Amino acid sequence: MKLARCLASGVVSVALLAILCTAVGCNRSASTPPAATAAAPPDVTASVPAPLPTDSTAAPAAADLQPPDVPADSVSSEVVEETPEPDQPAKERSTERLVVFLPRGPLVVEMQMTIDGEPFRAAREELVDHALKLADRDGDGEATWSEVMSDPKRVFMQRYDLSLNGINRKEFLRTYDTNQNRLVDRGEARRIVARAKSAGASFSLESSSEYRHSNQQSIVRTMLDANGDEVLDASELDAIEECLLTRDADNDHALTWSELDDSLAGDEQAMASRQNAYLNQPAALMLGVHADWDGIVYALTDLYLRYGGPLDEAFTLTPSLAAALDEDGNGELTYEEICRLNTIEPHILLSANFGKPGDKVAGVSVLHLSSELGPADRVVGHTPRGLLLTLDGYRLQIVIDDREPTAAGEPSPEEQLASLDKDKNGYLEKEELAGLTPDMARMFEEADANSDGKVYVDELAAYRRLQRAPQLSAIRAVAGDDQDVLFPLVDANRDGRLTTRELRDGRKALLTVDADGDGRISLEELPDGMTLLLTRGLPSSMSPRRSLFAPLAEPAKTSGPEWFVHMDANRDQEVSLDEFPGSPDKFRSLDLDGDGFLSASEGAVAGAARDEK
Repeated sequence: MKLARCLASGVVSVALLAILCTAVGCNRSASTPPAATAAAPPDVTASVPAPLPTDSTAAPAAADLQPPDVPADSVSSEVVEETPEPDQPAKERSTERLVVFLPRGPLVVEMQMTIDGEPFRAAREELVDHALKLADRDGDGEATWSEVMSDPKRVFMQRYDLSLNGINRKEFLRTYDTNQNRLVDRGEARRIVARAKSAGASFSLESSSEYRHSNQQSIVRTMLDANGDEVLDASELDAIEECLLTRDADNDHALTWSELDDSLAGDEQAMASRQNAYLNQPAALMLGVHADWDGIVYALTDLYLRYGGPLDEAFTLTPSLAAALDEDGNGELTYEEICRLNTIEPHILLSANFGKPGDKVAGVSVLHLSSELGPADRVVGHTPRGLLLTLDGYRLQIVIDDREPTAAGEPSPEEQLASLDKDKNGYLEKEELAGLTPDMARMFEEADANSDGKVYVDELAAYRRLQRAPQLSAIRAVAGDDQDVLFPLVDANRDGRLTTRELRDGRKALLTVDADGDGRISLEELPDGMTLLLTRGLPSSMSPRRSLFAPLAEPAKTSGPEWFVHMDANRDQEVSLDEFPGSPDKFRSLDLDGDGFLSASEGAVAGAARDEK
């Protein structure tokens, strides 16, 4: 039975999917990814590796299938116990592949990722090696759960927050010895590391189309639309600065999304949107060994194929995808042919490098772009946060957020040692921690790497790195439709802040989507957009979706004359009349180019003129 004929109804039953898989088979293992290569420069000159080979596996049983009609919003593809690729050590895997569901068709996006210059999974596998070493107390090369439980200091269990409180030996083994063989297997150790500090899997995906086609609920559009006619006219566009700055909570003349987002203040409209969050399709799904083929089939059906018609017309963004999947050329797709998403040439090949990149390009860059998407120099733009791809009017932003996990208000290692070092001899001794919390005693035991009874600041810093290592070995991808397309349109440099200049230029920026040139912007003229965020350092318990519009961690420090630095309150590298303490006439005399802002160079000229006098 051909799948396309069955998709017309819009729903594919679990039983039907099981029959189809049994009949035609489906590659449920990802093919071996190419080895990581040095990232090409942003001009997109690198070539695409050869298509990934397949590895045929047995068809899944019906029990393995999940009903495709379950709402799929905010889908998390996190897998705590991961399975390495066939015939390839997990630590050598550097590639992940997604299918991203855009309004005009799906895109296959492949990412070559590194942490500190090595394939990204190597960082997690080193932690797994360490866990197995801790579990092998007698050093005979065999890690057992008996050794874990017999350790009087509970080093392994404390390191990974495993507790025996309220649980007996049998229950402990049932929970952690998943195959009941009494050994700490690599898969079990990998799972334990993923649980430590809520680190999560070494790669996971969270996605939602909650805001697809939601420009009617756009906070920026709603604020500007003073008369509520769903059209932004000339007078409303002229009032952008005055209108939006009413939300400038800290009065710094730089507006962040958190200041605009009504949901943070319990706005009824935004809260109603949250209530509908789980009624939407995912914005992206993982391919490879952890692909949810039932979810992929359902998403393709619901978004592109439910109305029939030629396949290339269903995938209008990349018409060649139909031919790439339709192996027998009959104009219909089988379950097996959809599984070819695992092996076809990706439409976008990315390089994403976290930590110290070594000889690779830091951040995210494009290695290859399908010719169907257009010339790279027209499609790919660069921002302080990553990349902006303009795909026939649709905006796909790819952002990288690499952060060191820290606890709020946590002192530095130097500050912590100084506060605990009672005799001020430059190191900690166990007696100095007597009477403090059990966690402090455990910290001393683990931080004293050479067991000399002393903890120096470098050992304390190393202990902290070890505590944070599980989170720093996990990369999380977040794909979501932009909550408000107007915000990034006004945010010219895409740094997550609307500065005074950007607000004053906002009318010009918004009129770029005025398709009919009438000087007004209707709902139909507003483009859609999506952001793919790649982040490292966030615990799995913390949703990173809030950071899709978040500003950069810290605005660049203002440079220039001292008086200029002090006046630039919002650190946008300019001084506006609102920031200038002098008279308007004095401001205009310093504003040499008459653009309404003082730059560092204009400040330097003013300083030189003053010195001459």
